[in-house]
Formats: sequence, C-alpha cells, structure tokens
Amino acid sequence: MNASEVGAADAAAAPGQAEATRPARTGNAGSGEALLVATDLVKSYGPVKAVQGVSFVCHPGEVLALVGENGAGKSTVAKMLAGAVTPTSGTITVEDAPLASGSVRLSRRSGVRCAFQELALVPEWTVAENLSLPDGAPLRGFSQKKAISAASALLDSLDLPQIDPRALVSDLSLANRQLVEIARAFAGEPKLLILDEASSALTPPGVEWLFTRIRELTARGGSVIYVSHRLGEIAEIADRGIVLRDGGLAGEFSRGSWTDDELISLMAGRKAERFFPDPPARTREGDVLDVEGLRAEGVHGISLTIGAGEIVGIGGLAGHGQAELLRALFGASAATADSWTIDGDSVTRLTPVRGVRRGLGYVPEDRKKEGLALELGVGENLLAPWFKAWQLGGKPRLARERGWLDGVLAALSVRTRGPLEAAGSLSGGNQQKLVFGRWMNRSRSVILLHDPTRGIDVRAKQELYGAIVDLAKQGVGVLWFSTEVEELVHVCHRVLVLYNGQITDELAGERLTADAIVGAAVGVTGSIQTVSVAELEEAASEAAKTPTRGRAAREKTSRSSR
Repeated sequence: MNASEVGAADAAAAPGQAEATRPARTGNAGSGEALLVATDLVKSYGPVKAVQGVSFVCHPGEVLALVGENGAGKSTVAKMLAGAVTPTSGTITVEDAPLASGSVRLSRRSGVRCAFQELALVPEWTVAENLSLPDGAPLRGFSQKKAISAASALLDSLDLPQIDPRALVSDLSLANRQLVEIARAFAGEPKLLILDEASSALTPPGVEWLFTRIRELTARGGSVIYVSHRLGEIAEIADRGIVLRDGGLAGEFSRGSWTDDELISLMAGRKAERFFPDPPARTREGDVLDVEGLRAEGVHGISLTIGAGEIVGIGGLAGHGQAELLRALFGASAATADSWTIDGDSVTRLTPVRGVRRGLGYVPEDRKKEGLALELGVGENLLAPWFKAWQLGGKPRLARERGWLDGVLAALSVRTRGPLEAAGSLSGGNQQKLVFGRWMNRSRSVILLHDPTRGIDVRAKQELYGAIVDLAKQGVGVLWFSTEVEELVHVCHRVLVLYNGQITDELAGERLTADAIVGAAVGVTGSIQTVSVAELEEAASEAAKTPTRGRAAREKTSRSSR
C-alpha cells in the first residue's frame, strides 16, 4: 500500500496501480462451481420496477463488486440476497440450495451475513448486547456475562481492541458504530458476506482493516458482495464487478480491465464529465468568519479565517476534532474564543438558532440522526430552519415557498415525487441533497460541511461539488471536512489539517497534495517523502484509535463479569 492510499483508500487510483499494490489472494477466487447464483431477479413496488431481470453468480473466494448510481437497484439486490426483501420473481441459490426469501434469520442460517450503511444497531443497547443478537436469539435467559465474554472474543478475533463491549452504541463515534455493524456480520464464519456501503463511515485505516478481514474470509473460501460508490476501493479489493443502471444489468467488468471514466459512463449511461470542478475565483474581499483561540471539547485553541467566496477544507483522520470544530462553530456545542466574528460582527454566545440568524448553515455528519426528520415531507425538511412556528406545533405552508422549493429540488436534481413525499423514502444521495439544499439561496455567510458526500454515488457527488462551487461564487464561505482527500485537493482553495484537536498544517498552491494532507494528518510535517510507508501506516493506525477502552480493559471487564 502506498502512502496516499493510507490517507485516502478511496482515492481514484488507476486500476493498474491498485492491482500492483494489492496483496495476492491465498484463496482460489472465481474458481469451481458458483457459491451464489441469482437468476432473473425482479422487484416491483406497485408499477415501479426497482430491479428488473438481474442475473449474476459469485464464486468461492471471490469479491464481487456491485456498482451503480443511487436508485440503480444496488441496495434492493443486496437486501434480496440478505433475505430482507422478497423478490417479485426470480431465484437465489446458495451452494445449490434455494435461499429463503423474506427472512433474514433463515438467510443467516444459510451462511449469508450482511452489513449496511444504514446501521441496524440499537443505540440504547451496549455493544455486547447488539453483537449477541445476530441470529435473532430470544432475550429469554440472556446473560450479560456471556454476552460480554462472547463480544470480547469476537472483537479480539477481528482486531478491534478500541471498542469496549460494555459501551453504549449511542456513545460510539459513527466510524466505531460502523465497525460494530461489520463485526456482527463477521460473526459465525459467513459463507457469503454482503457489504452495502459498509465502508462509508470508516477512516482510511478502518477501510484497510476491513480489506484485511475480507481477504482473510476469501482465503478460507468465503465470498463477498461489495457495494460501494468508491471506485478506488473497487479497484483495490474486487475481483469482478457488475454495473446496475435503472434497475437492470448494464455491464460487467473484471479487475484491471476498466478505467474510472469507463465505469462512470457505464453507470450513468453517458460520457463521463470532468469529475472535480476547479475552486472558483474569489469575487469579494474580506473575511466572513474569523476565530482566534477557539476552545471546545476536542478543540484546543484553533484559529482560522474564511474569506468571502473561499472554500477551505479540513483534512485529517476522523476523530481528531473535526466534528467538534464544526459543531462549535455552529453553536451546537459549548465553545469559547479569544475573538470571534461572523461577517464582521462579534460573537459572544452562540447557539444553532443564533447561528442561523447570523448567516450560518450546517450539514451534519449523520443525515438520518441529525439532519432530517424522515417521517416528514421533503418540503418540510427543506424549510425546517426557516419555520419559526415549529415550536408551537404548526406546519409550514408549502404553497408560500413552492417557488423556492422547486428551485432547490431542480438545482440539485433531487429525485422525488414532490414536496409532500416523506424524506425517509428517498435514496441516501437525495436525502443528503435535502440537508444541503435547505441552505441554498438563503443569504448565508458561511456553510459548515461534515463529509457531505459520504455514501452517495458519483453523479450525486458531482452535483454537490457544483452546488458548493456555486455557493462560493455567490460569496459564501465554505468550511468543508472530508474523509476523501481528493475532494479537498481538487475543490478547495486551501486545506487546514487537524491532528489531536489542533491545526498541524495549512496547505495551498503547490503544497496542496494528497501526500501532504496524509502526512499532516498523522502528525508528520514537512516532506512526506522522508517517511517510510511502514512508519506512515503505523502512525495512521495509532492516530485513528479512539480513546475508548482497549483490549486490556476488555479482558479485565470480562474477567470481573464471570
């Protein structure tokens, strides 16, 4: 693995490069009879066919990628394989035995396990409690001691010492919650593992951890269906792949046989456009945000400025103060500063309501938990920050804002039946567009973005890039944290890299490279070329660890519970 891959496992490396650095499999990928056979799968919802006539096979020891734009049918296919969705027609067999449709429990008994981007964990339960129920075991006779012991053994076997089995899932970071979801899927030695955007919340070292576990599984003859929008990951881990478009099979590919542009064209059904826009020329002078000595939980005396029309990136491994910085700047968590101005006006005590009034906008990390009310309509979610009567139990009159709503939906190409459609029925990419779109054309001074393109497809990413650039052209300052290093390199004017809650470097111009961001992210300043790959990998792994209790603490807890 090269240095840039440590910092950006999802960087769009050429397939040949990915193959050259990828360890050889010890298993026999793609040989022998198929482990999984899917034939003429169809899934209809009323008159709409989400999946139509899709057929494919997956062999023992093989990683089969499943790619396509949002709404192409990938998740529906994955859920049919997992037993969560019953096909309207078609058949699925695992080791020549029909797969029980519509029953996750029976699919698990057939050796099929899955982990999805949309977590199926119970936040109010502990890690051990969540890990104890992969087979739908009844709660009667449940033993905390046995659950903690079993969870400790599983986490140790998967090399996850940073996760405490007694911790509440709600207290974990999003990345660690995703690791728990994946760990649950690995329990019981699956024959077929389905990973549906399971890496979307992981740090780069977390992605490498996942790839190691996948290679161990395939070396033992297991198979993996890998669903991802990240083409760099596909090049790194997949043996073969199939492309879905509009619910149908658009094509197939094998490792090393494709370029990014070819795959994007196949997914979109049109010629690939230039992927990243250039940062726009600034048309206004002056700063829209100026903070000196900002202090909050996880933030240690940060000073920064954002100019009007400037796109400033935040780099670094997740968990080093980026989320805390954005929340503090929006007023969502307590913070103090030596000086703090928004558009030239001094800030004393900030709350989210005051932040919105001051011209701030915020796109949080978890769109479902923090960004949307899924049961409410598209229009109500877009209008949420602007409707003062929410607190009185009222509802916005959509007709008054219909022009603005239609403009936002059209500008972001949101696929929806209209403002009354429930936000929860939209795809992940369209949901993310709602969270972003509520700040468009609203006279914002600063937009704070927390990994806004996480888990969305190539086209949706390009549309959000364009919207971000358009805001900057209007004079809006953008502060943008991303775990995808290439986004920061190509779209930002400059990048601030955080490490342990402090800015370790500011990169711009010729210094703004993926390698420089990675080096600063793990506490290495200066030329990254002087650091060995092994040293960089070790530093990245250490930097990515969270301050949760480790293996020794787990062993102590397990012993005391016996």
